[in-house]
Amino acid sequence: MFDSPIASMEENTTLMEVGGIPFVDSSERPSVRRFFSEWADQTAILNGLEVQSITHERCQELILTSSSGDDWPSILGAHAAAPLLMPHVILDGLAFTNRYTNQVVRIGDNDQLPDLLSGEALSLNDTAILHPSPAAESLEDAFVRERLARLEGNPVVNEAVRAEYAWVTEQHRELLELSDVLDLRTTDLGCERDLVSDANTAFNCFELGISRCAMIRYKGWCSEGWDTHQNLELQSTNFDDLFSYLDGIMSALSDRDALAKRVTVVVFSEMGRAPQLNSWGGKDHWTFTSTMLIGAGIVGGQSIGALDDSGIGLAIDLDSGALSTSGEALSPAHLGATLLTLGGLNAEEHTGDVPPIGALLS
Repeated sequence: MFDSPIASMEENTTLMEVGGIPFVDSSERPSVRRFFSEWADQTAILNGLEVQSITHERCQELILTSSSGDDWPSILGAHAAAPLLMPHVILDGLAFTNRYTNQVVRIGDNDQLPDLLSGEALSLNDTAILHPSPAAESLEDAFVRERLARLEGNPVVNEAVRAEYAWVTEQHRELLELSDVLDLRTTDLGCERDLVSDANTAFNCFELGISRCAMIRYKGWCSEGWDTHQNLELQSTNFDDLFSYLDGIMSALSDRDALAKRVTVVVFSEMGRAPQLNSWGGKDHWTFTSTMLIGAGIVGGQSIGALDDSGIGLAIDLDSGALSTSGEALSPAHLGATLLTLGGLNAEEHTGDVPPIGALLS
């Protein structure tokens, strides 16, 4: 919307295109230009995708699920070729699940998972641990013995419980062994997490064959956030910081040649911002947003979709990516169908009659 009469643009900005990717260039965010100069051929941008809400909580659910239920990475993790220890690992961020809750493993905002695996969790807890009295322990033991006796009398249930227990025990054993070679702890840069470190942890999980998907989250420079209703002073700082991380993430991925041929990085926000400044000099919530896909399986060097002069998303032909009045208006379901197809799944089983965006897929 650089030339739109209703779009409030920053001063001293220019419209630039690098490798087929148009963007607004500014001296205040050189990392954006540097990123596209290096990675435009592997990058595709999807514009004009509508998330039909303006509340953060609902939009977060919609962008990841299109309605309610299981999110795209949880579905992908659940349909891996073989069972995984941590199918979808969340280093930081959200998950929405229904059928596939057991496919999601959270590291924890404060390294709770590695502390549990190492046994340090109890010693780090400042809450007093009250042990049961001998009488209470005796009652607990009697209760457990009674339940076991009932299970022994039901061969079907007994076998199912034994199998579940064996599976959980084996998972725990494997995680303990991996904790010696896999560092799951986060790296704090003082006021924000190191996203490149988070990404490298995810890449390690992929290479070890224990995860298929991972979520990391960028909360803005020094975790100050993007929700700028009153002024836009931090937005350039946020963009420059984020794209610096993305450059580092793609560089780290490119150093892992075999993995780089299999990993797609998806960058998204739950909503966009209004084209015009409000009376406080900020920008309010907007239902249309953009998504960026980088890496394996993507036709890079292209920007698909657009907004009209009032900031409304335009329909596209899904196969060619061209704007088309007879095409489809983009929704989170199109994004989900594209990601599921990229992962080798039959997207229609999860998104109904909403097809993938064929123009994005190589």
